[in-house]
Amino acid sequence: MIVALGSLQREAIGIIRAGDYTTVEAPEDFIAYRPKSPDFPAIVLSGSGSERAARATNWAIEEFDPEAIISFGFCSAAKELERSGDIVLAARVIDLPGTPFEWSIVDDTDPIGPDRSLLLASRTAVEVAGLDYHQGTVITVSKVTTTAGTKRWLGEALNATAIDIKSHSIASIAAKNGIPWAVVLSVLTDRDFEAPKIIDRTGKGPNERGITAYIKHLSNAPRDLPALMRLGRSSTRAAASLTTFMAAFMEAHAAISPVEQPAETS
Repeated sequence: MIVALGSLQREAIGIIRAGDYTTVEAPEDFIAYRPKSPDFPAIVLSGSGSERAARATNWAIEEFDPEAIISFGFCSAAKELERSGDIVLAARVIDLPGTPFEWSIVDDTDPIGPDRSLLLASRTAVEVAGLDYHQGTVITVSKVTTTAGTKRWLGEALNATAIDIKSHSIASIAAKNGIPWAVVLSVLTDRDFEAPKIIDRTGKGPNERGITAYIKHLSNAPRDLPALMRLGRSSTRAAASLTTFMAAFMEAHAAISPVEQPAETS
């Protein structure tokens, strides 16, 4: 069984609706779904941030005994030509702890690379599905990157393709347990978009934020309305890309696995 680990409901809603799932009782306020068919991955939603993702990954390994783990969800673009809804395939994942003021002095970024066959299945999936995609370095940071300057700096200084706040923790735990992994993200905000701070939900659960929270935010920052409307459209595109990708990936993985099996056992 493949386990897909994400953060928020809106990232996974299309995948869940497209599949046949039963709800699994999960710890904390995590949300988990078990597929009724091997054509779909199990889904675990941890909420936002690396600490939550790490706990959810350890639990998912115990609960599902996965053959592979996919870290999926939304990300921020770090390159100029990336647009909302584009898929990013991680060629490697780097952890960048601390605050932006500390990043320039970090010596050990602990880069790790995905499983070769999962990356091949991911590339096959985006090409077959006709999704615009980018392959490169994904940087995991402690807080959502909302400013264009931060995204631009990460893209230029560390050659980052995309930025998220969970994938390195998921990948490192999978690797320590000897489980193949890959990271597949969908761009929510492009490099030059200045996002409202309300999108940073680090430490919060996977459930959708109510409309009241946005009304309260807009009462204090009415100029954020155009940005929030743009984010809503971007979220729809990004989630649709993840839904399309996951269906194509499961087919590609099923087709590639039998081909690679003899080579691994010979």
